[in-house]
Amino acid sequence: MTKNFIAFLLVASLGATAQIDSSKQLDEIIVTANRFPQKQVNTGKVMTVINRQEIERSPFASVGELLARQSGITVIGANNAPGTNNDLYVRGGGTGKTLVLVDGFPAYDGSTIRATFDINFLPLGEVERIEVLKGGQSTLYGSDAVAGVVNIITRKNENGKQKMGLHLSSGSYGARAVDLSSSGKVKNINYKMQYSRSAIDGFSAAMDTTGKKGFDKDGMQHQFAMAQFSAAYKSNWSWNASMQWSKYNNDLDESAFKDSKDFVVENKNLQFTAGIAKKLNKGILRLNYSLNNSNRNYLDDSLDITGFAKFIQSDYMGRSSYLEALGNMDLSKNVKLLIGLEHRWQNTDQYYLSLSSWGKYETTLSDDSAKTNISSAFASAVYSNGKGFNLESGIRINQHSRFGSNMTYTLNPSYVIANAFKLAFNLSSAFTAPTLYQLYDGYSGNRELKPEASTSAEFSMQFVGSERFNARLTGFNRTIRNGIDYDYINNNYFNNAVQKTKGVELEAGYSEKKWNIKLNYTYLKGEVTTTNFVYNPTTWSYKAKGDTTYSHLFRVPQSSLNASVGFQVNSRLYLSIAQRFAGKRFEPIYGGKPKELANFNTTDLFAQYIIGKGFKIYAGLKNIFNVQYQEVMGYTARGRNVVFGVRF
Repeated sequence: MTKNFIAFLLVASLGATAQIDSSKQLDEIIVTANRFPQKQVNTGKVMTVINRQEIERSPFASVGELLARQSGITVIGANNAPGTNNDLYVRGGGTGKTLVLVDGFPAYDGSTIRATFDINFLPLGEVERIEVLKGGQSTLYGSDAVAGVVNIITRKNENGKQKMGLHLSSGSYGARAVDLSSSGKVKNINYKMQYSRSAIDGFSAAMDTTGKKGFDKDGMQHQFAMAQFSAAYKSNWSWNASMQWSKYNNDLDESAFKDSKDFVVENKNLQFTAGIAKKLNKGILRLNYSLNNSNRNYLDDSLDITGFAKFIQSDYMGRSSYLEALGNMDLSKNVKLLIGLEHRWQNTDQYYLSLSSWGKYETTLSDDSAKTNISSAFASAVYSNGKGFNLESGIRINQHSRFGSNMTYTLNPSYVIANAFKLAFNLSSAFTAPTLYQLYDGYSGNRELKPEASTSAEFSMQFVGSERFNARLTGFNRTIRNGIDYDYINNNYFNNAVQKTKGVELEAGYSEKKWNIKLNYTYLKGEVTTTNFVYNPTTWSYKAKGDTTYSHLFRVPQSSLNASVGFQVNSRLYLSIAQRFAGKRFEPIYGGKPKELANFNTTDLFAQYIIGKGFKIYAGLKNIFNVQYQEVMGYTARGRNVVFGVRF
């Protein structure tokens, strides 16, 4: 049935192609591609924009679920038990290879192995839009932007209008949520206040293959608060400040296929941002600052589980700060220049305690020693001749407190032919700095690590000649050198791996008054070459035996397809159906051959009804055929589930 439905969607998309009205270019304004507002048609970079209407017209309840439906993106854990880490893979790039921005500011947790940001902290209802920028983007955004950049832009009050908001939802697994907001203007200050609270009873994170082992439910409780302030007066000067606080508690299981009764974690994040800007006759100057604090506290005292440790407590704190000065200038009618200085610094405090039959084991990592900073200077010029040709070129120079200096570049020409077809090429380099854990961990850290360095090339062809129909075909190739791998002989991280990834992305969409049809397909192929460590069970040790090459696309499908059809029945009722296909994937097995995971299809339904001005109700039925699948081997994925909600 699901295979037939995919065929139906493909036919529907092709049928829509025949109805195109070749009249207008893509006029949507974006900010992430070049760090200043511009029409999407004028950049040669591959961008995906998820706007507020698309967010509200989907059955998805989290940022991870929504991102997982975009071309070239896999979010491992988005459909697992509540609170599961959402590992973000863009174009097959591993965790830590995609930079997450919140309102344009880098967001990451320096206490994790890959310094990744936990997108569970951000409730989807507070997101205005998401801009996904693919390819190597370190010239504009620095470390971690190897596979791309995901800029999550929160909802704001920019016009000072007085508004009140209420969003209530309920669903399967005991899910319930409330979201309150208020915005307006006091004298010369625009403000917005937001608070949301949600809880879900959940289901067992670990898979019970028999259904008779009595695995308990693993739930989650989440709170989010935000306050935003900005200048409400007309002047060449402007300013803004915001604070976001998020905390969630969730239950964990011991491991794949193994339950745990008392394993819990508390995750907290606090982000503060502030900026000031001065308009010039032909440009703007900006000064921005952000502070990001994350805390993770784990406690496992499950005495009923037979394992190595009977008690585990671990606490992780990551603190990062970011300061930048930017200048955008129009050098002429055809040339825009961006120059900037940036400084990032971060540190971490970590504590681990375990009690077992072997006794007490305790380790600490102090922020006095586990800290780094990196300073950068960068420049980017954008040329447009007004006749369809655009060119961006840029360079960034970095100075890191541990590995020293490095440089990245970008060269990105594009050309719009007859206001209908856009051809673009992007050649860029990027890097990922070693994380605090990789540098300073007492057991496996290596303070001599170099940054992982990449070169990427992509070519895209896009149809932009219609306001109703759009389509894009992109091919890309990425090579990462000095990849950080683990040395099983000396028990530390080292630079050795070479990772190569290539792929194709196809995207198409048709939208008019009643119909909204979208389709995307991704094909990936990747391999890594690194030292071959062979385990000797007799000596309980490893030895190096040449090199080995294998696919690095663990848990990431080689082929994936997403399609959706939405229909505006009348001025009040909107209906949609969506299909997801994930091809075969491979689960890494410690000391053994990777295991192939079967492909799967899921189908989702959604309905929204407008009762009155500003008053909507909606319902979503996800995985309607109750397909049983595993995104991570040994862990349960969500079966058939529903969500109901009211927005006012």
